[in-house]
Amino acid sequence: MRSVGAAPGSEASPRQRLELRRGRLALAVLAALTALALVAAPARAHANLVRASPSPGTAVDPAPLVVYAEFSEAIDSGYSSLDVLDANGQSVTTGPTEADPTSDAAMLVPVDALADGTYVVVWRTLSVIDGHVIRGSFAFGVGEPVAADVAVAVASIESSPAAAVSRWLLFMGVAVLIGGPVQVLLQRRGSRPGRRQIVELRTALLLMGGGLLALAGQIGLLGTQILVLGGDSLLAGFGDVFGAGQWGALWIGRTAALAVALVLADQAISSSGERRGRIAFGGVLLAGVVMAVTISLGSHAAALGDVGPALAADLIHLLAMGVWVGGLPVLLLLAWESRQARPDGSIAAELTEVAARFSAVATVAVGLIVVTGVYSAWLQVVEPERLWSTEYGLLLLVKLALVAPLLALGGVNLGWTRPRLAAGGAAGQTARTALRTLVGAEIVLAVSVMLVVGFLTEREPARQVSGEVALAVEGVGASGDTSGDTRVRVRVVPGRPGPNTLEVEVASPAGGRAVDAEVELQLRYLDTDLGTTVERPVRTEDGRFAVETDAFALAGMWQVLAIVRQPGAFDARVPVRLNIGSPTAIGVAEIDAAVAVRFWGLALAGMGFVLALATLARQGWAARARQAGTGAGFAAILLGAGLLIIGPPQGVSVSAVNPIPPDDVSVSAGRAIYEAECVSCHGPAGRGDGPLAATLDPPPLDLVIHVPLHPDDALFGFVFNGIEGTGMPAFGERYGELDTWHIVNFIQTLPEAARR
Repeated sequence: MRSVGAAPGSEASPRQRLELRRGRLALAVLAALTALALVAAPARAHANLVRASPSPGTAVDPAPLVVYAEFSEAIDSGYSSLDVLDANGQSVTTGPTEADPTSDAAMLVPVDALADGTYVVVWRTLSVIDGHVIRGSFAFGVGEPVAADVAVAVASIESSPAAAVSRWLLFMGVAVLIGGPVQVLLQRRGSRPGRRQIVELRTALLLMGGGLLALAGQIGLLGTQILVLGGDSLLAGFGDVFGAGQWGALWIGRTAALAVALVLADQAISSSGERRGRIAFGGVLLAGVVMAVTISLGSHAAALGDVGPALAADLIHLLAMGVWVGGLPVLLLLAWESRQARPDGSIAAELTEVAARFSAVATVAVGLIVVTGVYSAWLQVVEPERLWSTEYGLLLLVKLALVAPLLALGGVNLGWTRPRLAAGGAAGQTARTALRTLVGAEIVLAVSVMLVVGFLTEREPARQVSGEVALAVEGVGASGDTSGDTRVRVRVVPGRPGPNTLEVEVASPAGGRAVDAEVELQLRYLDTDLGTTVERPVRTEDGRFAVETDAFALAGMWQVLAIVRQPGAFDARVPVRLNIGSPTAIGVAEIDAAVAVRFWGLALAGMGFVLALATLARQGWAARARQAGTGAGFAAILLGAGLLIIGPPQGVSVSAVNPIPPDDVSVSAGRAIYEAECVSCHGPAGRGDGPLAATLDPPPLDLVIHVPLHPDDALFGFVFNGIEGTGMPAFGERYGELDTWHIVNFIQTLPEAARR
């Protein structure tokens, strides 16, 4: 039975003081959890292959000393592995998988002296945050092309329907814990004390139910994670859950916040209608926000650590969803209470005001959901064709198909039901019945949407799916000489070593496509001197040029020199450099950070517009809330417009390809700097055996092994900026860019010198 609170002005009983202290302690714990969640560093998730050495599908000679793999996100090296198998399925590795000291997203494994033939690399990664395990494989050849009948596995997440259902339960519980308190606190203003007490009691019971749903989801997620990590050993899996990555830490933080929410929901039941009840509802709301933060920190958005707004957009989307969807059950409770009309018509007036207040907040929430949802969907898909060519994209389309009628029902309530509620009479009675039916339908659709989201979060993001979409490598170049600014766009499909289609589009100096141009292409591999291949493409029906070629036999950097001849003009020589076998060629779509920031500016301006427009309307808003919302909306519009126009801050740009030719002059200059600065640690031959090597932890890298594993720009960054967490200092300020490239040119000679 609910205890009766003390009358106004009376002294609180010992039991009441104990409950107040209990509530304050719970709020203090919750505040600490909030602080921890907000300062936690965004981490990454879903580690899929983006680059390897040897490159997938290529043949190399001589045989590699190690096999190297780099992934799209940070990995837990203790639970991630590489294994290299020969044609008989026997492992040819000679030691354990090692983490790459230069990157938290790469690992390597030493291999035996490999004979000519085809080898398969089987890899397994564990995300440092969300605990998803991904497996895949690729093949490479030594001394001969990869065998045509070799079988490789497309990367896939180890998951189960139970995990998706568990996330569904968690999402529904968190939505109730956020939206329920918002509606209680919103609807208190001007309501009758008796009615207020009934509504708060029923909502508190609803919060308890939502908390239990979230608890079931948490237990389900823990169980499925133990099974994924432990395999046959559940005891080992239980230890791995809390010892691998940050998944366990986020789960513990979310569970602690949930425990606080359940305690406060219980207190709200026993003190509904009182001041303590308001405090308890506020605490439940804060607990729900903390849980939402922990969900976002382990989401697909957290994988985009270098795209700052991604995490903010995901969190705003989740909170807005909670406010809208979690508030629907409370609205249904209030509408259900209005079945019996009073003679004075007060029920109709109260329900009209309830609907107005709900609509005011829901309008803002829905606007934020739409804007942030579009932005987040773009980040996770990037290329439109991935919508229908990946499981993630198809599930996203299903989600949109369910969201559309959900938004439509909300629009009907806003545009049709509310005006008729205010009209009263027979129309008002009809509207009250319709409101109950429509809100019930909204709840069913919302539950369905969250079920789809549960499965969506268990799928590899569309942008990271490899081997399932059409691929291409593109580059653009301009002449910039006396012939004018002739521009050439080159596209290589599929962009992997082997047979490719080479497509060329030429834009004339006067603008538009050069319809009267003729094009000759000279293809040259930049990593070694293989000579030049000349191709003469044929003009297609749309004025472009295309040719099929087998010239791209090796992975690495290629230069396509387009010689453009036009009547009455000098020949234009336009070089375009392409990375065949690049991350894009493996199938992971790259996000342009500058475009992402500008897109975020547009999204921010859109959210500000929604907030300002919604709060300009007087109905449903308190005066202070309306003023604050309008001001915040216009501020967001200005900030978003600034990001859209100005774009991201410009940092130091480093060429992806060394602009300094590795001639004798450059190599000699790099050797002189190396001997003065690097020999003491790396040794004269770069094997990591210098006189100071034994004093360093971790030891210096063996450059003979590591230099061939990294592209030019990565090597430049290691020398120029140093390597965090190691004894490798930064030499950029001392030597500058030119000398840094000389050092890169010299250390790239060390592997070849070791083979002689």
